[in-house]
Amino acid sequence: MKKIVLPFVCCLAAALLAGCAPASGAPASTSLPGSSSPASLSQPAGESAAVSESAASEAPEWTDEAVMELFLAQEQNARRTVLDCVAVPDGGEELVGVVLYAEPEHTDVRLAFLSADGTFQPMGLEATPADPSGLAYLGEGRFRLDILDENGQPSGQIITFRREGVETYFAVEPEEE
Repeated sequence: MKKIVLPFVCCLAAALLAGCAPASGAPASTSLPGSSSPASLSQPAGESAAVSESAASEAPEWTDEAVMELFLAQEQNARRTVLDCVAVPDGGEELVGVVLYAEPEHTDVRLAFLSADGTFQPMGLEATPADPSGLAYLGEGRFRLDILDENGQPSGQIITFRREGVETYFAVEPEEE
């Protein structure tokens, strides 16, 4: 019986992984090269969405509130629950902000790395954010977020977002104390 179950499980896992690959032409997302990222990352394919130019031009100075408004202005985000957000005042990595959100059909939480035109690159975290989340922009595409560890205690994590051409890289590492 074990000889039959193991190949079946391997085939099922391979099929599931193949179904999660991004569509052709969509930017790929991976961990930063050389990163020993302890958090599990997921990248939904085809998640980027645009907002009308008028919505993007209404927020010349990016505040946390303006970032949340830009994110929620997209029809697809109406079902999502915004947990926290933070503006990127220096425009690092061509971002205007990051939104921490949850979706009803997923158990993980996600970060939306938002551009001024309303498109975003999502990143899933298989973790529970602390309350408050401590989401903060550190500069140069780096963010801080508190998640709950296995004992239910907040644990600071540093998330790095970087673009190289059409490739997007994420890294999640524990905050050094």
